[in-house]
Amino acid sequence: MLINNLLPAIVEKCPATMKNATIRIQQDNAPSHIQVDDPYFLEAVALTNLDIQLYFQPPNSPDLNVLDLGFFRSLQAMQERATTGNKMELINVVNNKFNNYPHKNLNNIFLTLQTVMQSI
Repeated sequence: MLINNLLPAIVEKCPATMKNATIRIQQDNAPSHIQVDDPYFLEAVALTNLDIQLYFQPPNSPDLNVLDLGFFRSLQAMQERATTGNKMELINVVNNKFNNYPHKNLNNIFLTLQTVMQSI
């Protein structure tokens, strides 16, 4: 997932102004996630010519779970404003809200995370 999907997306969408910046990927502590020193991941990162670092979310730190606190909660609020009559309509609404999620909102969520991380 990270190597085949996320890294190519980062390379494709990374603005020129970020080419020399450190890009941090945070994952939770699920056992299925790769280690930060995974050799296949590090090799794939080296091929991107970007400074991409993998981090684990600190355990028992829900305030740093940007997906749950920011993105998923916001997406859920958008979905709940839509009326659905069955499961397929619900799936279609969620997909539509996900695909059309405002970039400004997502940027604000990650800026808030950065502020929280700096104050810890």
